[in-house]
Amino acid sequence: MSGKLLLFGFEELPTILAAAAAAGPFGAEVVPVARQDYNKPLAVLAGLDDDTGTLLPFNGGPLGGRMVVFCGLEDQMDALLPALRQAGLDTDCLKAVLTAHNRGWNAVQLYGELLREHRAMNGR
Repeated sequence: MSGKLLLFGFEELPTILAAAAAAGPFGAEVVPVARQDYNKPLAVLAGLDDDTGTLLPFNGGPLGGRMVVFCGLEDQMDALLPALRQAGLDTDCLKAVLTAHNRGWNAVQLYGELLREHRAMNGR
């Protein structure tokens, strides 16, 4: 596998399977993240850092929407994004790339930042 797609807020199996089918030709593994893991660092969820197991399971509610985090797929984004759009992962979910800056963030932190950026760019 050349990279991973972390899926947050995706609970319908057909949507997850569609994402996996779209990402498969790019060698990407699709990882639906369970809500109880939303407080783990993104790098841990991507398998890049060890899980120390010191965090309690997340007991909050949903993020407020769906989110996809691209891990190790930067060179394939131009082809991968249209494939995912065709599979139904379009404008209703926020998207981010795992970076050195955000790898220590958890899902709640990243979603909040993406939502702030999205609202600022769209004047809301």
